[in-house]
Amino acid sequence: MALFDKFTKKNNEAATLSPSSVLPTILEALSKEGYRPERDNEIRIVYKNEGIFCCFYYREDDPEFLLVRATFERAAFDDVHEAFLYKACAKTDFDQKVSKAYVDEEGDIVFSVEAFIMPGTPIDRLALRMSDALASTVAFYHRALKQLVEEYNKENGDDSETSAPVTPTTALPN
Repeated sequence: MALFDKFTKKNNEAATLSPSSVLPTILEALSKEGYRPERDNEIRIVYKNEGIFCCFYYREDDPEFLLVRATFERAAFDDVHEAFLYKACAKTDFDQKVSKAYVDEEGDIVFSVEAFIMPGTPIDRLALRMSDALASTVAFYHRALKQLVEEYNKENGDDSETSAPVTPTTALPN
């Protein structure tokens, strides 16, 4: 019986989530991986991943939900027609099941990975996987956007792969 109690006690301790320890655990995990994370307010940790500004969000009053997000200002894509941005978001959402890509109300491109924290989930590993998934999503989006623009350029008589994206003025891509 003592052996059974030993295993159940260990599992109960692992299953208990301490909301106040989530962000410090993420901060420590990101630091160990070589990022330079900073906790800039009660619910957010900011860090750079391959030059991309990323943020983890966690609220203790919603202890089972964790979010990591990266945002690109619309100005970063000034030379690309808005329709291509929406199409690349849709393609990213369809192909990258674990993440979301969308254009927000200000026209910025937002990428996010969300997770529900189950009892016993190792927060440090979850955070690192979410960070990797976010980086993968951003890379996929950029590849999809480039492919969409190149296909449009080829359909409209521009066969060079290095040409700047065409910004249609009268006809939008389908």
